[in-house]
Amino acid sequence: MEDGSVFAGRLIGAEKIAVGEVVFTTSVVGYPQTLTDPSYKGQIITFTMPLIGNYGVSEDQLESDGIKAEGVVLFEATFPSHYKSVMSLEEWLASSGVPGVARVDTRALVQMLREHGVMMGAIGPEDPAVLMEALRKSPHYEDVVYVDMVSVKEPVLLGEGRLCIGVVDCGVKRSIVREFLKRGVRVKLVPCRRPELAFDCDALFISNGPGNPKLLDFLSAKVSEYVEYKKPLMGICLGHQVIAMALGAGIYKLKFGHRASNKPVRDIRFTGRTYITTHNHGYAVDPRGTDLKVWAVQPDDGTVEGLYHERLPILTTQWHPEASPGPQDTRWVFDKFLKLVERHGH
Repeated sequence: MEDGSVFAGRLIGAEKIAVGEVVFTTSVVGYPQTLTDPSYKGQIITFTMPLIGNYGVSEDQLESDGIKAEGVVLFEATFPSHYKSVMSLEEWLASSGVPGVARVDTRALVQMLREHGVMMGAIGPEDPAVLMEALRKSPHYEDVVYVDMVSVKEPVLLGEGRLCIGVVDCGVKRSIVREFLKRGVRVKLVPCRRPELAFDCDALFISNGPGNPKLLDFLSAKVSEYVEYKKPLMGICLGHQVIAMALGAGIYKLKFGHRASNKPVRDIRFTGRTYITTHNHGYAVDPRGTDLKVWAVQPDDGTVEGLYHERLPILTTQWHPEASPGPQDTRWVFDKFLKLVERHGH
């Protein structure tokens, strides 16, 4: 770890060094979805669940074309027992060129991250001094534009339907695209550097993704242009933050973020209910001084979880209503947005 702390364990996966921001997730299931979520690019994931790998890996669980996390830290990598499994977690990591370390005291590591905040770290088979040198030579997580590494390079057209949703791909999860497709709309997936290629759609959606949102001025500026058209606009996670920035909101980094599939969100406007939801974010929004209104909050720490605009068809969530993994209780957010599109988008 960048503070000099050393955690020893058993190397699993690829025999190489990986450097990244060390974060933790408290999800008890869904490790394939977590590892393939492009939002984890640049990060080393620590699983608090002590047994990881017991149902193996199968294609239907993946959120992208492969593992996007830089590395994995866990307590015990278990042997799989599931009829869909095609390989073990260790085999998957090795074939993907991703290192991991097992038999780590993950409780001590997570307690340290909660007390001091997330920090950079390095894992690998080398002596700690070699790992520290690799860490010293690597850029800090907050200084890298990771969205360029996980976005499509050219537009991709998916599905059929009367309505078209333009998805700005900052590292979109497959399950988000599936939620739109199963509702009978066309999806136009466009590179995060060229959102204007989707301005001709009935609505624009800014996806989740990795990295520091403050580095995405090029995207928030384009979103500001789109807002002038007064067409429907939605964002999830990083997309929520980019839309907020485009409308003048502030962004700040959380001490250790929210990463889990069991986080509460309280809807203070539409339903009045509290939902259990899936989270994966290290930054949060401060909308004070803007025309954005808060419709959902995280009751544990009061962070903003959802925004809307009283005069414009804008809707955002900081959490992941598509879940995968996690509860499906808030998938109605997609239906709510499509009603906005029906009213304003064409």
